[in-house]
Formats: sequence, structure tokens, C-alpha cells
Amino acid sequence: MAETINQQKDRFKFVKGFVSSFRLMHILPVMTVTTIGAFIAILILKGTGTFAEFFQNITTDEILLLVFFILTIFFQEGFLGIQNDYIDREIDAEYNKSKTIPDGWVSPTFAFWWGIVCYLLFTGFSAAVGIWAEIGFWIIPFVQGATLTGIFYNLYAKHRPISIVPYMLGFPMIPVFAWLSFGFDSFELWHLWMLPVMFLTSFPAHIANELPDFDHDIEHEKRNFAVFLGYKLATIVYWIGIILLEVILLIVFLLYDLNLIAFIITLSLSILIGFSAVFFLWRNEWKTNAFIFNIVTSCIGVIVLGFYIIIGLGSA
Repeated sequence: MAETINQQKDRFKFVKGFVSSFRLMHILPVMTVTTIGAFIAILILKGTGTFAEFFQNITTDEILLLVFFILTIFFQEGFLGIQNDYIDREIDAEYNKSKTIPDGWVSPTFAFWWGIVCYLLFTGFSAAVGIWAEIGFWIIPFVQGATLTGIFYNLYAKHRPISIVPYMLGFPMIPVFAWLSFGFDSFELWHLWMLPVMFLTSFPAHIANELPDFDHDIEHEKRNFAVFLGYKLATIVYWIGIILLEVILLIVFLLYDLNLIAFIITLSLSILIGFSAVFFLWRNEWKTNAFIFNIVTSCIGVIVLGFYIIIGLGSA
């Protein structure tokens, strides 16, 4: 039996709502951060063994803990993305109609309640992490505290020179959350390189995110970190951040004689993506737009994920 017009409309509304819910979460940055967190967790669970041994020996409890850990990060990051768009919906309606709320894909009410759902989900999954890791419910306050750095950004710091601070504090909390969740049994000193990697990631990730709205922020006297630096210096700083990430990748590879093939693949792919971003920057008169931001995010993701894969593969 053929669908009626009303059935087709209902199906379209469902698909539209489903797609919009992920658009609202800022799915590319969310997936990048979540994937990085997953790799850190797998690296810790793997210990000094090989990836093959890890996948052969992983237990059901460890799989469940890993799933709860990943879902905690996913919905936490999604909640912060939704809250960000919900708070800025009136400004976006006037100056950035490509956002999910002002372009009409979702209503403010939908965004509000979807944000509440994401908040409840990541809180619940963080409780599950505490149960399965047998570390107690104190992990919930830790996750809530990490979330507060994002809320602080959305509600206060976003349009001030200190807008970089929540990123600087929040990104290094990802490996800390993983260590707390999966234990320190397989901890090695070189794992401490995770902290400067995540710290440096905050600069290109944050500045490249701010630059597409640079003119609007100036017009509304929103003096965030990028505006504080100025467009040219901000662009230089975020590229310096990417270059420093590549330098750390090289240092760790040389210090610990890690897998050469993985290093070459990571370096080559990140440089290729980086040059494509530079090309589009040049074509766009050195202005970072949302498209270029997504390319930069991909470049950062390749470098950081490559870093963890190289560490995970161990010595050559």
C-alpha cells in the first residue's frame, strides 16, 4: 500500500528531527573529541600488549565500561554544543542563519529539551562508569566539574578574552577521566605526553571555532580570545598550535622509537589536510569560515588520533 501524504510528512518530520538533533550537537567536533577519548581508553586498557591481544582478551565488563565511557563523552560534548546554540539563538537568527535553530530545522523548545536529555544521558552514563569501574559515584561530580568548564564558556567566558581558558582546562581532562575510569595499572611515563597534546589542541580548536564569527563578535562588542588577539595574530596562533602538535608527534616518535609506518601515515595525512586548509584560506582571502574550521578540526583530529595510535602500537 502506498504511503499517504500525511504519512510521508510524518516520516520527513522524523528524519528531519533525527538529523537536526545531531546538527544541533555540533556533530563533527563532538565525534572528534569522542573518538580521541575512545582511543585514550583503548590505549589504557591495552596496556603493554598488542592491539590483537587486547581485542582477544577484552572482557564483557571492560567492553561495557568502554561503551559507557564513550557515551558519557559523546552526550556531554553534545549537551555543551546544544547549550551553546540555544544561548546564542537570537544573535544567530540575525547574523548566522545557517545554525540549526535560526534556519528553522528545530525550534528553541526542541533544542532546550534535547539538551536536557543529553545532560541526563551523560550523567547516567557517568554513573554507570563509576559502577562498572568500581570507583564509586564520586566520578559523577568529576564529570559534572569537567562539564562546568564548558558551561562557564557558554554562559560567561565565550565573549571575553578568557574564552580560551575553558578549552585549556577541559581538553586535558579527557585523559584524566580515562585514567580514573580504567586505572593506572598500565600507566607509563610517556602517557604524560597526552596532557601537553590535549592542552595545545585547545588553541587551534578554539580559535578556529571563533574566527568564522569574528566580524559579528566585533559588531556586538564581544571581546573573545580571537578578537583580543586580532584576526591576523589569532590565525597565526592557531596555526602555531597545529605546528607544535606536529613537533610533539615528532619528539615522541624519536624519543621512544615508535612505529615508523604509523608515524609517516599520520604526518603525511595531517600535512595534506593542513595544506588543503591553507589553500582554502588563501582562496577565501585568509578568512576562516565554517568550512575551513571543519577542515582544521579534521587536521587536529588526525594529529591527535595518530599520536595515540602511534603510542598504542609501541616500539617499531
